[in-house]
Amino acid sequence: MELVSKDSGASRRIYIVDAHHHLGVDVDGQSNRNPAAPGGTFDFCLRLGSHLLKVLSNEKVDLKFQPHGFLKELLESEEKWRETLNGTWVIDQTVVFPFNDEFKWKEGDEGKATYWRSNDNVYRWVSRAPYSLKLIGYSRMVPLEGEVAIRELHRSITQLGLRGVKLHPRSDGWSNEIDSEPVVNFLTEAAKLGVPVIFDTRGFNQVVDIASATTKARTKLAKIDKSLARQLKVIIAHIGFHLSYDELYTVLSHPNIYGEISGIHNAGIRKLFEEAPHRLKESLGLYRSWSEKIIFGTDFPYFDVHHAVQFISYTLSEDFPGTIEDAQRILGINILRLIPPKLRSLPQKAESVHVDKTDLPTAKRMLASKMAKLFSEGKLDISSFEVFLSLPPRVSVRDDCLLLVKGKRGNGDYFPFIILTMMGLGVIARLDFDTSSFKPLISRELGFDDFPPRRHLYNVLWPNTTEKNQLEIEKKICFLLKPLSGSEGEPEEKLNAS
Repeated sequence: MELVSKDSGASRRIYIVDAHHHLGVDVDGQSNRNPAAPGGTFDFCLRLGSHLLKVLSNEKVDLKFQPHGFLKELLESEEKWRETLNGTWVIDQTVVFPFNDEFKWKEGDEGKATYWRSNDNVYRWVSRAPYSLKLIGYSRMVPLEGEVAIRELHRSITQLGLRGVKLHPRSDGWSNEIDSEPVVNFLTEAAKLGVPVIFDTRGFNQVVDIASATTKARTKLAKIDKSLARQLKVIIAHIGFHLSYDELYTVLSHPNIYGEISGIHNAGIRKLFEEAPHRLKESLGLYRSWSEKIIFGTDFPYFDVHHAVQFISYTLSEDFPGTIEDAQRILGINILRLIPPKLRSLPQKAESVHVDKTDLPTAKRMLASKMAKLFSEGKLDISSFEVFLSLPPRVSVRDDCLLLVKGKRGNGDYFPFIILTMMGLGVIARLDFDTSSFKPLISRELGFDDFPPRRHLYNVLWPNTTEKNQLEIEKKICFLLKPLSGSEGEPEEKLNAS
């Protein structure tokens, strides 16, 4: 979303991520079976954008919605993707997870987790274009299932490539067992995998129990490795339900706990932001901001457009007590920091094409056109789309991105493609896999400093030469895409012609 001043033409970009959204069919009758169907996720985005235009556009500001960076090039090259996602870009990405839904455990599923079918259903949607360009999938679990739940956690993250976990104690009947050994063990395993866990909450006693279980899991992880303790990421949903409890801000000050706001509305929004800045600041210390602890979510379809409009418009209004950077954290960056990019393994080497920064837009259009053609020929799919963040203290989403691209012929390998700008150069690279840790990719944070993994990333991507000739740039882009063309023996002239 872009706010453009009518007087100066200056613009502010806000990247919005919905961190709480359901996909499937609930046993209570709620449904979002198909995100592209009438009444589904994309229709919700269309209606939200229409309402925000009425609320935020005025004599001083124009409101614009358009896809991020390289997505714009992709959508201009692939008509079917463009038609599906057109008009939905008020929300840039949406985290989706199962309801208590009709796909869950059935007779004959003995030995499997309650929601294994539901997790497969989410995976089918979020791992193929164009849905993968916008949707981030979480699994759903019942930790009280013990080793069965742990196995499903590993399957959903390492095999399906889902990115987090939804837990619903009340709906799944374990509200009185939140602060228990199976839950602590489950949180410990999720932390080892580096993924966030979001708890639905009903009643402040559940919030207290979640905080206790989180503390126990952190202690357990710290005994193994202090870095693992930092990977524990717990999100408490619906913190607006608990604003009357002073202890809420003590819980949110926990180093591993964050609060998600779906369901908050009317006076509750103002109350949250009247209290959170000073109540959280008292506990977080000098090096953390109060706005790092609050996450935007909608809980669609249980809450609808008017709740989201109220919250977004308030955070972008003069009544909001924070800065535009605080608003950007809350509306998108905080949840992105918790979700690691989707990589099957971690890359060490790269095949790259390097161009002057001024030539990068042309190179990106060329890459998008060729990717779209390979998709139309059934040779390519895009499994995920990731954005990068600027290093603190700046708070913004960069135009740089990472795509996990899957070949649909041969052995169906996955290839990460990274597109970024570095020191006046444009880089398009296909990353080759290795087992080395690439923390800048996992943390999404890019920038130039002395952090060894970040320095190593740029050393890998640093050019020997910079291409200026358009034909040579095209030839190198074709080389990057060659493993996806379906035939390693395909003549180079034929590949270039594509």
